[in-house]
Amino acid sequence: MKTSTYNLEIKLFLRSRSAWIGIAILLFTGIAALYFGKSFIADQQAVIEKAALLQQKSTDENVAHFGKDIGLFFYHNKFSTANIPGQWAAFANGQRDINPYLISVTMLALEGQLYDTELTNPVSMLLGNMDVSFVFLFLFPLVIIAFSYNLISEQRESGIWPLLKSQSDHLFRVIWRKFLIRIGAIYAVAILLMGISVWYLNLPLDQTLVLAFALIVLYLAFWFAISVFIISLGKSSSYNASALVAFWVVLCIIVPATLNLWLSQRFSVPEALQNVINQREGYHEKWDMPKEVTMKPFFEHYPELKKYPFPHDKTFSWFWYYGMQQMGDDQAKESRSAIERKLIARQHFTNMAALFIPTIQTQLGINEVAGSDLDSHLDFQQAVRQHHEQIRLRFYPNIFLEKPISSTGVEKIPLKRFEAEKRYPYERLVSIILATVILLAISIRNLSNKRLAKWSF
Repeated sequence: MKTSTYNLEIKLFLRSRSAWIGIAILLFTGIAALYFGKSFIADQQAVIEKAALLQQKSTDENVAHFGKDIGLFFYHNKFSTANIPGQWAAFANGQRDINPYLISVTMLALEGQLYDTELTNPVSMLLGNMDVSFVFLFLFPLVIIAFSYNLISEQRESGIWPLLKSQSDHLFRVIWRKFLIRIGAIYAVAILLMGISVWYLNLPLDQTLVLAFALIVLYLAFWFAISVFIISLGKSSSYNASALVAFWVVLCIIVPATLNLWLSQRFSVPEALQNVINQREGYHEKWDMPKEVTMKPFFEHYPELKKYPFPHDKTFSWFWYYGMQQMGDDQAKESRSAIERKLIARQHFTNMAALFIPTIQTQLGINEVAGSDLDSHLDFQQAVRQHHEQIRLRFYPNIFLEKPISSTGVEKIPLKRFEAEKRYPYERLVSIILATVILLAISIRNLSNKRLAKWSF
């Protein structure tokens, strides 16, 4: 009898045109998002590979044009660092569409070059890119709402509810069966879409997959819990639909946008402009000062370079010029540190706020496992700084001793590849679980057989 009842509920659910439309929308948009996400990352990978070839070509051309003056050569020659997208970056593009993933710098002052990026249409940046995480985070909840909002109210509004009450003493089981059918349908689509993602994006079957899928499963469970909670209030279908859509708008749009706006105001970074000004002033003002003003702090920064002879008698030397460039970076050090502190503070507050907002919590978690979050970008910037420092220390002696370009081996310097550290933020699962359990506990209390028996139509 129990099996036949479930079979009947499944048939009733599948007869609904809206059920098939919802499933079709999720599958179609999910597959389209897979294509767009993979294409977006493939374009970045193509640019990175092209940059590796162009760096070698550019170095060869610079050797041909400026080979007789080693200082002038390194003034023009650029060294690139690329943030290599991980395998999960196509699943969740994260901040890779707004932050530079390829930074090319010369041996001059770094702070004026670090934030250079390609020109991008601001409208396309506002709209963002569509990836699979977008479908799970924003579209799946809407379909859950469409499947669930009238689960009980439809029975009451059609006059069937009194008949159900008279024929069953376990009304909660009747409702639970209906919910299980919808839960099964949503999770079947989610599993299918994840399976397609693993195959299409060639994702490894590892800990990252387990964590990403756990985040998605719990996130969908949270939205089912919200649906059950609203339904358990015993209101009309129109009320349920309006309330659930309002929850979706608030949790998916208004709260994240408001939080982002507040963070931008609370942790504004006027130091960003000041950083560039400090770097430029730290360099340009040295033209009109005695050379000792530049070289004394330079040798304090690099005491190992004191052994190279400094040409005091020359009006201009590359030794002095690159010393000025370094002083520009040193003078911008304080404002640069202030920017980093503000960004870290933003991320910390976002993590704290996400404890109470499962939508943000899930998005942050997926971006972290994909290596496309803010922390990964800050690590990438740090890798650029380290690479820049290594280049300087390697070629400063050649410049100061005015050695020929052929003795430097500069043509052997490849494009620097940075790969984000793998993160497994299991702690993000806890708050989603707690929110889901609390909502379900309240809903189950509201849907007790005793309370359901008192509902009228």
